[in-house]
Amino acid sequence: MFAAAFVLSNVQAQTADQGEQPLTDDEQKIVAYIMKQVSESKAGKPNFGPETAMAVYNELGIQVTPNMVPRVRAAVVAELKAIEARLMLKEGSAAPDFNLPVLGGGEASLSALKGKVVVVNFWATWCPPCLVEMPVLNGLYETYQDQGLEVLGLSLDEEGLPITKPFVEKLNVSYPIVEADRKTYQAYGNVLTIPHTFVVDREGTVSKRFVNNQTKDAFEAAIKAALAKK
Repeated sequence: MFAAAFVLSNVQAQTADQGEQPLTDDEQKIVAYIMKQVSESKAGKPNFGPETAMAVYNELGIQVTPNMVPRVRAAVVAELKAIEARLMLKEGSAAPDFNLPVLGGGEASLSALKGKVVVVNFWATWCPPCLVEMPVLNGLYETYQDQGLEVLGLSLDEEGLPITKPFVEKLNVSYPIVEADRKTYQAYGNVLTIPHTFVVDREGTVSKRFVNNQTKDAFEAAIKAALAKK
C-alpha cells in the first residue's frame, strides 16, 4: 500500500517544481484517499468520477469543488507515473511468473511457456488505444505462432473476464485473454500506462518493453529478434 506521507511529500514537491501553488490541506487529503483506493484496486486505475467525490464527502467530510479537480487529478497522475517509473520492470530483467485465469477456461502460466517467445500485453476494455493495438498483435500472433510465439493479453478490467468477451469477439482476437490481478501488474512495475507490452525471450527475460501504441513494424522487429535468439 502507498504511504500517505510519501505520496503527499512527493506531490508537494512536484507542484512546487511546476511553479504552482502547493496543494491545500483538503486537496492533500483527497490525493491520499485516491491513492489508497488505487493501491487496493485490481488495475491501479484512479477514479475521478462523481462517486469518488461523494465518497470523499462521506468519509472525509470534504466537499470537492470544481477548481480542486484538475489539481488533484494532476497530482495523482504525477505520483502514479513517478511510482511506475521507479518500479518499472527493465529490459534484461527476469519476467515475473504468474498463473492466471483465461477467457474460455483454464489458466495461463508464464513458466509453462518457457522455450517460447511470449508477448505480455497489459490492456483493458476502457482503453481505446489498447483496442486499436490488439488486431496488430493478433496478426503477428497468427504469423509467428508456428515459430514459437505466444501472445497473452492481460486484462486489467475490474469486472473480470466476462466484460472482455464482446470486445475480443468483435476484434477477432485469437490469442489467450488472461485476467490480471494486482500482484501481477505490480510485479511488472506497477503498470499504469496502457497498453504496456513486454516481449519475453525463450529464457524468460524481458527483451523489449513498449509503452503506449506501437506500429506493427516495431512489434515485429522485437519479436523476430527474440525468436532468432538462441
